[in-house]
Formats: sequence, C-alpha cells, structure tokens
Amino acid sequence: MGDSIRGAELEKIANGLRSGFIDSSSFAPEGYKPRLIANDKYSGVDLLSVLKEQLGLCDRFDICVAFVAESGLQPLVEALLELRDRGVRGRLLTSTYLNFNTPHVFRKLMEFDNIDVRVYQGNLHAKGYVFDREGISTVIVGSSNLTQMALTCNREWNVLFRSSGDGEMLAAVRSEFDALWNDSHTVGLSYDWTIEYDGYRSRNSRDTSSVKSFQARRSSGEPIQPNNMQERALEALAKLHERKEPRALLVSATGTGKTYLSAFDVQEVNPRRVLFLVHRRRILEASKRSFEKLLAGAYTYGIYDPGRDWHGSTCLFAMCSTIVNHLSDFEPSSFDYIVIDEAHRAGSRGYQQIMQFFTPTFYLGMTATPQRTDGYDVFALFNHVIAYQITLQDALANNMLSPFHYFGIADLKIDDADVDDPSLFTKLTSDERVRHIVTKIEEYSVRKEGRRGLIFCNRVDEASELSSRFNELGYKTCALSGSNSDAERDEAIARLEAGDLEYIFSVDVMNEGVDIPSLNQIIMLRRTESAIVFVQQLGRGLRKSDDKEFLLVLDFIGNYQKNFLVPIALTGDRTYNKDNLRAIVKEGNSFIPGCSTVSFDKVSEARIYKAIDGGDFSSARLLKEEYGDLRRMLGRIPKLSDFDRNGSIDPLRIFNKFGSYHAFLSKYEDDYNVRFSEAQEGMLSFVSRRLASGKRSEELVLLKSLIENVTVSEVESHIGLVPDDGIERALALKSAGRYLSGHFSSPKGFVSLVTVGGGHRAPSDELRLALNDPEFRNQLLEVIEFGLSRFESLYKNVYRGTSLVLYAKYTYEEVCHLLNWDKNINGQNIGGYMYDQVTKTFPVFINYEKDPEISETMKYEDRFVSDREIIALSKQSRTLASPEIQRLKGWPSSGVRPYLFVRKNKNDRDGSKEFYFLGEIRPTGEFRQIVMPGTTKSAVEITYELRDSVRRDLYEYLTGTLEAKTDDDL
Repeated sequence: MGDSIRGAELEKIANGLRSGFIDSSSFAPEGYKPRLIANDKYSGVDLLSVLKEQLGLCDRFDICVAFVAESGLQPLVEALLELRDRGVRGRLLTSTYLNFNTPHVFRKLMEFDNIDVRVYQGNLHAKGYVFDREGISTVIVGSSNLTQMALTCNREWNVLFRSSGDGEMLAAVRSEFDALWNDSHTVGLSYDWTIEYDGYRSRNSRDTSSVKSFQARRSSGEPIQPNNMQERALEALAKLHERKEPRALLVSATGTGKTYLSAFDVQEVNPRRVLFLVHRRRILEASKRSFEKLLAGAYTYGIYDPGRDWHGSTCLFAMCSTIVNHLSDFEPSSFDYIVIDEAHRAGSRGYQQIMQFFTPTFYLGMTATPQRTDGYDVFALFNHVIAYQITLQDALANNMLSPFHYFGIADLKIDDADVDDPSLFTKLTSDERVRHIVTKIEEYSVRKEGRRGLIFCNRVDEASELSSRFNELGYKTCALSGSNSDAERDEAIARLEAGDLEYIFSVDVMNEGVDIPSLNQIIMLRRTESAIVFVQQLGRGLRKSDDKEFLLVLDFIGNYQKNFLVPIALTGDRTYNKDNLRAIVKEGNSFIPGCSTVSFDKVSEARIYKAIDGGDFSSARLLKEEYGDLRRMLGRIPKLSDFDRNGSIDPLRIFNKFGSYHAFLSKYEDDYNVRFSEAQEGMLSFVSRRLASGKRSEELVLLKSLIENVTVSEVESHIGLVPDDGIERALALKSAGRYLSGHFSSPKGFVSLVTVGGGHRAPSDELRLALNDPEFRNQLLEVIEFGLSRFESLYKNVYRGTSLVLYAKYTYEEVCHLLNWDKNINGQNIGGYMYDQVTKTFPVFINYEKDPEISETMKYEDRFVSDREIIALSKQSRTLASPEIQRLKGWPSSGVRPYLFVRKNKNDRDGSKEFYFLGEIRPTGEFRQIVMPGTTKSAVEITYELRDSVRRDLYEYLTGTLEAKTDDDL
C-alpha cells in the first residue's frame, strides 16, 4: 500500500475511533466507525451477514470460537467455498470445550484445504474474528460462537472495529490468538484425531440426563398445552362455535400441529362422537396416536376397517377411500364432529359423497394449501369460513418449525422446455449433470452421516434414472412415482427413517400427506412453476425432530421463466414488486423470520434477476388469477381490505393497471353491474392511483372530512392520529388542498375534488354532484379507508419533520408533493436534483445502477464511499461557481435542506420508477470540479454525509451488482 493511501486509511480509522468512542458528532466514514452488532431483523444486520461480507472482502482471516455447530457452519458453507475458489487462506481455532463440537463439523472443515484448523483441547470460551485486507484489519470480538442462533437470532453483543497493524489492541488479539494456536494443548486436525475424538465424546458426552428427566417429569405431570398460535386459532374456533357455524377451514402451514389443534378443539367442544378422515394409512395411525396422547380417556379410539364393529370407538379414524365404499355401515348422524385432514382434497368425488352423507354439528377442514391447481373451490365446500390462518412465515417467527438454510445453486444450462420433450431427458440425466448434483450435495452437506432427504424431479423417468445413477455411486436411494402403491411408499419412508435409505427421488407424490420429522435435506431438481408446490415441498422437511437442528435445502435453478416465484414462495410476499423481489434475492435473511437463512450463488442469482426483469407483474392475466383466488376463498367480491388481510396481491397493482378497483370489476367480474359517470370514474381513479398508497394522511383525512362533513381533527381523532400543529403540518394541509384541487398537477382526465381559497377548503361542485350516488360515495370512502390503513401500517412514523418515511420508496412526483412544493416537476427536468425556493428543500436523486446503453458522457459516477457517505455528481456544465454549488457550500447557513433518494434499477417493465428515501444529507465541504469523459463539459463531484447510516441489507442491495455471472461461468 502506498504511503499516501496508507496515510488516508489511518486517518479514517482515527476519525472512526474518535467518533465511536469520544464524540459521536465528529465526522467519520461509517465503515471505519466501531459498531455494535446485536442481531436485529429491522435494521437488517446480524452477525452472519457481517461475517459473509467480511469473508467476501478479505485476503486473509483468523477466527477463534469455542463452538462451531453444524447449524452455524451450514449457512457459511457457500462463503467458504468462494474463499477456496479465490485462494484466500485463513486460520480457524476452536475447542473441545464441553465436547460441544461434533466430529462432522471437524471433518467438514478438513474439506477446505485453504483453511488451517486447530483444536484447543481444553476450556476455551473465546469468540473473536479478524479479517485482513491490504494491511487494514477488521476485528469482531464479543459473545457469538458459530451457531445458527448466535449468528442470526440471539440477542448477542459483538463489537466491530478497524485497526492497522501498528495498533496495540490488534496486536494483543493477534498475540493471544497465536499463543493459543501454538499452545501445547492445541492439535491440528486429522482424520485419525476425529475418530479418536468421536470415541472420547461418546464416552464422555455432556450429561444431559438430568435435564431430560426433569423435562420428562414436567411433561408427564402436566397436560400438553397449545402454543401461542394454536391458542389464537382456538379462540377463533370458539367464536365460530358460538355462531353455530356448521363448517370451517383451518389453513395452517405444514408442521404447525394441525392435528393437535383439532384435538384441542375437540377437547373444548366435547362432542359425543368424532370422525377423523385422512387419505393415507400412515397419517391415520399418527393422528390416532396424537389424539390418544392429548385426550387420553375422554374417548375410546379405533381405526375403521370394513367388517369390524366400530361402534365401541367414540373417536374413529378412517381413510376416505375406505369409508366412502361402506357408508351403509353408518347413519348420517353417527358423528357430531368430523375432521377432514388435507382438506384441499375434499373436492374429490369420494370426499363430497362423505360430506353429503354425514350430518355432524361441525366439519373442520385442515390444510396447508387450500388453493388447488385444478381450480376446484375448496373454500365453497366449507362455506368460505376461514377459522384461522398460520402461514409459513408465522410458523417460523413463532418457532413452530425447524429452521432451514436454503441455497439457490445454478443447475446446468437447461432452458425452459416442454417436460415431455424426449431430448430433455438426456440433459437431465447426463453424466455432467449427475456429477454437478453430487458435487454440490457433498460440498454443501456438513453432516455426511444420517442424511435423510427428498429429491424432487421434473419427470418420473428422470427420478428413476437419477436414483439408479446415485446408487451406482454408492448412495442408498430409491424412486417413487404415482405408479407405486401406498404400501410401497410406506416401506420406502420406513427405510428412510431407519437409515437404510439416504434419499427418495420423486416427482409430485411426496408433496403432501407425508410426515417424516427426521427429514434433514430437501433437494429440488425441478423448475419452480408454482409457489404453492414450492412451499409444499419445502414443508416436507420443516417438522421439528429431536435429532434435527436445521433443514438443508438445495434448489438447483435452471433458466426458467418463472424463477421469480422462488423469492415469492420463500417470503410469502405477493406484492409482485420487482425491487422487493430483487432485495429478497440479494439479502434474503432479512426477510425470513427466525434463524432460517437464504443464499443464492452468483449464477442462480443472475437467473432469478433475469426472470424478475422479464416478468410482467401488471398483466391482466396475473391480476385476474390473484383476484380469482381471493374471490374463491371469500365466496364473494372481495373488499379492498380483504387483499391485505389475506396476503393477496397488492391492490395498488390493480389501480395502476386499470385506474380503480371499480374499473377492474367492471371488466372482469360477472356479478358486478355498477356503472359510474365519466367524472365519477375519474375521481375514483385519481384517489386510487395517487392517494391509496397511504404515503401521506393529509389528503385522505381532508377528503374524508369533506365527504362526511366533519372537521379534520375529528377524522384524525377517529382513526387514532395525533395531530402535530407545527409549521410542517400547516404546509402539509395547504399542500393537500392544492393537490386535490389540481393546482399541484392536473393529470389527464383529472376532475377537481376540492376548491380552495381564502384559507378555506370545500368539496368541488363535481364532487358534490357525484356524492349524490350512495354507491359512489361508499366506494370512494372505501378507497380512502384503504389508504388510511396503509398509512397507519407503513407510513405513520415519519422522518424528522417531513412527510417521508426512512427507507420507503417514492416516485419523483411523490417526492415533490410530499416536500410540499407548489408545482410538480417532471423527472427529466429535475435531472438528478432540484432546489425549491419556498420550502428550501433539495432532493438528490441517484440511479445507482446505470443503464449500460447510456452514453459515456451521461454515466454519472455517483458512488457510496460507505453506508454513511456518498459522492454525487452535479448536472453537466456546472462549475464550483454555479449557484447550486455555492448554495451547498453555504450549508447550513444557506438554509438548504438536502435529502437523498436512491434507486437500484430504472428499467423495470412495470414502470415503478421509485427511489428509496435515505434521509437527510449534508455536504462535507469536499467539492471537486471535473471534466466529463469524452467531452469538454465540466461537472462537480459533491461529497455528502448521510445523517443516518443506510440499513445494512439495503446498502448491500444497492451497492451490489445485479449483473452477476452468466451461464458461461459454470
């Protein structure tokens, strides 16, 4: 490192230490300031993300941790593989303390020939990480071992600081590390040592018998209790029973205890006789055991078999396929309470015959996936009564499921093709693909012994052939398809559970109705055509098990047009916002509740970005499909609030495509026959498109007050808003009046809603006339209430005296409007920034990822220096003497109020053109006049400091490349 560069780095480190430990108001580049890492989903920072970032940047590293759990090593595997490929060396020092570390971890670490691993054989409890890059070191010391909880979920304290090689603290850390590394109690890893350690550990494992026996005494002496989510579901069911609802559907993610929940409800209702219907014998016996365990002697339990007397069983378990052929053995009133497991199958003829025959007081349907691909309306069968919903994300957040570590891995170059195309089979089962799959499985598997996995394929012949090829390589596998009998499937599952099989290859037959808690791997070799199927297959491995700490998910991603469904399925985000989907791919951990992690390699990442960029998420077809799903669920035309309440597509997409919900319904809903005048449709369209996002409350509150003839304060009080009587609020109300009257802008078809003058605001004549129609009034108020609800949930916590929310996204027009400008300014005229003399606001807009087709002279090299410093270029033909530069130089006495807005990509087909709001910025005083490349025109580089550090996951997303690698890099 040159002396001048090194000197600049040392100055930044010194400024960082001063800001972090002495005076927080002193300026320092954010990347150089010490900081506390405490695992926080809201801020997007956890130790795992920081470690992966540092590993990706370093040219050498040292790690010392007492414990390296399989669950802690697993989410780091991909980062370690990249280090190996880059040839970056490092040292890892761990211990035999408490015999915590498993031999599997040590053997996995030995696979990385670029990492020297030593084990301190004694009571080592240190946790420290050192990452070196070009003579500067980043040090993390704190409480976190390498376990999935410590890296992602636990409230840990870890301090990060930067130092040069001359620093005393860094020298002390290195000295202690080297002393332990060379201690006589420390040994290097070898396979023979792991065998010896395995034997010693087996003989001297941590004594947990007292803990287990204590828990056993508690569980035997106390009844099983419902968890928090089950309690809420039971409360909802109790209300249905009070209303004497005859049928209801429980929608609950796989592995969340639906069977126990039904038993809890039976316990509360206390019916005389109960029938529990399933479609597989294996589920039948497991369900019977669960009821017996919870309800004990309250009932007598039996399994229905033709020819046997069932009358002695007050709680009967039966297969649908059996009982439907022997309905003559029963009376319609034989049961008071009937449970239908996997209720999405209730559309079949057999189930419908059963439900038409029996007349219980209550039918409870239970399913994880009520939406059927064949279009059958399961919701109608249960009178569109949804008892309760527990989503995958709810279950993960409430620790009801096993955490998973998902890795998106590039498959070989297999493009979208007809699954039945004969040439596709050759590609799917080629030697090259088999080698690729096997290599990745071995690279990503921490524990090689005791693997129990399901491998989902595209085709039956592919599953069969791959199973044979795996067996030839020494794996123990089999293939199952629809041609296998239930007995054959049960036998295969039993062999998997017993360890006689490692993997079962399948196409779709294992998507549901399979309860294998010990499953610890899910491998997806098929394209993602449906988010529903993806979640079904993922859910197979999420059941908790005593011998399973996490689920490993390997998803081999090809060149498929619907790859965008992967982030949708993982997070449940059905807004179809492209920027959100890209952020999920880039920083998925922040979007997944609990300790689960998501990671994509560079090629699979690029393939999903390509699918997102190419997706038409405002197409009429998609909107109709999503609407149809929700309508079937509810059994009626959904209200706007129903979309959010049920996690359906964002209605804003409908507004942006059609103008209003009314316009959409008029075109596609057969049961909707409302007609409005052109003026009424224009008003609905304006409010829907411009206000329903809820990005500010003033327009909505003002409009609602005028429609209902009450004061603004009464509306605010009713919806729970606390008015702020400062100057900004007065400006916002004035701005709202101008916006609703058309003085701010008048888009095509605009019809004035409000008249303003003399400090008074009143409904326009057009609005007064339109409100004579009660249906129009109701629909307009519905859109307003929808917007106020969005404001309450997303935009209420505004930023430092503005109407903006930190990290929310805004268009050019919304920024001008919410900063209370008198007139809208076209984005092209803004040209990167604009100063408003009335409000003295100065929004700076940056397109961080430039269009590669833009000419070199237009490629403004705006760039983050750190997450709290950015360099932005002025417009062309500007010098240090230009008015805006002089105004910035005079900050803060000039009164200018700069704000930063950044977007990643401006080329979305859906035309969102939204920028992330990153808060206040201040010019640091660094202004540099340059000449633009290829021209004689000048511009000025302006360095700004952000008042608030960019949230870490958002910073990584904005500054990371979306170009990634291509298929040629495989």
